[in-house]
Amino acid sequence: MLQRFWLGLRRWNRKYFFDYFLVFFLALLLFGWLQASATLPEPDSFYHAKMAVFLSEGKIVQEFPWMQATALKDNFVDHHFFYHLLLAPFVKIFDPLFGVKVATVLFASFLTLTIYWIFKKFHLKYQFIFILILMVSEPWLFRASLVKAPAVFLIFFLLAFYFLVHQKWWALFLVSFFSVWLYAGWPLILVLVLLYILTNWLLEKWRRDESIWHKIKEMFQLVGKKTVAWPGLAYSGAGLLAGLVINPYFPKNFSFYWQQIFKIALVNYQQVIGVGGEWYPYGFLNLITDASLVCALLVVSILLFFLTFKKQSIYSWVFGVLAVLFFFLTLKSRRNVEFFVPFSVIFSAFCFGDYFKKLSQFHLRMLSYMSLQGAVALALLALAAGFALQIPGYLIGAKNDILKGWPLNHYQDSAVWLKENAPPNSVVFNADWDDFPFLFYYNDQNYYLTGLDPTFMYGQNPARYWEYVNVTLGKEQANLLGIVKNSFGSSFVFLDKDHRLLENQLKFNGGFVKVYEDEEVKVYQVR
Repeated sequence: MLQRFWLGLRRWNRKYFFDYFLVFFLALLLFGWLQASATLPEPDSFYHAKMAVFLSEGKIVQEFPWMQATALKDNFVDHHFFYHLLLAPFVKIFDPLFGVKVATVLFASFLTLTIYWIFKKFHLKYQFIFILILMVSEPWLFRASLVKAPAVFLIFFLLAFYFLVHQKWWALFLVSFFSVWLYAGWPLILVLVLLYILTNWLLEKWRRDESIWHKIKEMFQLVGKKTVAWPGLAYSGAGLLAGLVINPYFPKNFSFYWQQIFKIALVNYQQVIGVGGEWYPYGFLNLITDASLVCALLVVSILLFFLTFKKQSIYSWVFGVLAVLFFFLTLKSRRNVEFFVPFSVIFSAFCFGDYFKKLSQFHLRMLSYMSLQGAVALALLALAAGFALQIPGYLIGAKNDILKGWPLNHYQDSAVWLKENAPPNSVVFNADWDDFPFLFYYNDQNYYLTGLDPTFMYGQNPARYWEYVNVTLGKEQANLLGIVKNSFGSSFVFLDKDHRLLENQLKFNGGFVKVYEDEEVKVYQVR
């Protein structure tokens, strides 16, 4: 009776996709709960909201005078153009800051659903268990709750993986094309394709006794075995190139991506200048503690992988490499945890799935197939149960990180005062580069010096950057007025109350007069 009920339930589920709705509904509840606050997790959220507002009004920003002392002033590229386009309907329907919250909930939920869809499409076991492990990973929950493009990009990345495996070349072309418009991490699509082809070649060479010259010849045949996805490189490469050329910001986007991808992401000037917090290393012990369930699952999966590596498919190899790669990249820059966690969970799902699909006759003789599945399922459940008491702490931790973010009205009063009292297009000397998004959101009539990332200012003129830093730290005394007024062309100085040394310099310099003050900031006018 129970078996008939279970079979009927499975048939009903296949017909109506109940499990997909359940996963999406749970993700909506979780991310909706995380976003239910009057805060945004980081300053850049205000910038993305403003850019989406511009697009909702039919404005494509080609020039960016709002950051006068940076490379973006004369060479602006909206490398999140497609992401801002996706946000545009939400900021049009709702209040913009609330709209980006709604969009973020939906994007994170669709990403969760896409990962589950991959599990289902490849017929992996215990999909729901792996999804639950993903959904209780504190650092991933926080990163997926940011108003940023990576959650959407990961959807595109997984679609590219699916289209590559199933040789849907034109779909791969389109995903590659729009990835360039979406996010500066688009080279990962190319990395995926190259990794898939190289891994396939190595596995085929290892598993078959053929000369290396035979394999190289086979690799360069565009029409070959189904397992070799060499045409994928042509279609994905063509899509990426088309996305770069057929682009609102062509051709200046080439020089911009050199700065964004190479200088900011890879070189990372954290040893030279003060960069954003997400670019600093994620301590090894902190990562193990914050993502303990995922790290434990990864260790178990790697052990299972090496014990059964002959049974593992190319999919396990590919995501295993990605998981390990992004583990080390996360130790370099903590923002990479948004890729490390999902890649680790996907690798684990494939690793266990491949093990079940290719059980040896010895295993089948020793244990029944169902009992072996049950044993491993119990092991997975035991692993999850070991952390069950900590799961509420993970969820509350992610919630608290968002609550500790920036109020939706942060700097609103001071920015509006500048908008109403400062002449249009006058330059405001903002003493912190990360104050820019708030000021930009509430007041786009005035210009500022720097923002988004200090590398844009440092790369434009290192000497001028250090001149700016010395002013903000209160180290410049003799020529303070000349630097602020003449070198930076500023009419106002905007600083929060942590800049006490700079404030003391402004107080006792006759060239500055305080014209505004509230609980957060002070504004001085340059005479």
